[in-house]
Amino acid sequence: MKKVGVGIALGISLMMIAGCSSKKVLMPPKIDLHEFQKIGLVEFTSNAEGDLHELASQKFIQTMQSAQPGVPVLELGDKKHVLKTIERSALDYDAIQAIGKMYNVDAVIIGNLEVTDVKPHVNMTQMLTSMAIQADVEAALTTRLMETESGATMWTRSARWKQTVAHAGIDSRGGFEFDASDPEGAYGKLVDNLVYHVTRDFRSYWVKQ
Repeated sequence: MKKVGVGIALGISLMMIAGCSSKKVLMPPKIDLHEFQKIGLVEFTSNAEGDLHELASQKFIQTMQSAQPGVPVLELGDKKHVLKTIERSALDYDAIQAIGKMYNVDAVIIGNLEVTDVKPHVNMTQMLTSMAIQADVEAALTTRLMETESGATMWTRSARWKQTVAHAGIDSRGGFEFDASDPEGAYGKLVDNLVYHVTRDFRSYWVKQ
């Protein structure tokens, strides 16, 4: 009986070793940005006052080009400027086609950063001596990749994240704004997490076989 027990244990051990040694294969990104000769990016929009959307736009470009080096990106400016240039009132499929012709790009990336909840860390002394406070901020980032020949959406992804930020200013209307002298230090982690999750389709990934 002991010999049988030892044999069973040995068999289980071998099965576990075989399972642990399963081969992993590196898969290519789900979205290959090199299919486009040149990509235009409209600076992201946001419902938040300040430079949060600007930081998100730059982080997105950095992360995208880090995942797929050599992808040419033409920064087109903010939405208002782009619409004025192409003489359109909204970023619909006609506008995307017009952007393609005006700027000679094959695809356009647009995005929106929505701040959905801000919970300040109440400190009366700080409130009286400074306009900058810490706050728990919840935000969602939605991005789209649109092909300019047809104006159709080729890819879209969104992410939501909650983070404590070091700088949430109080604006003249009593609301909150994000306009720190050091945006990276103030709310860089919040933006990093949002951008990392929305760009996951641009990165290679491992799968077990």
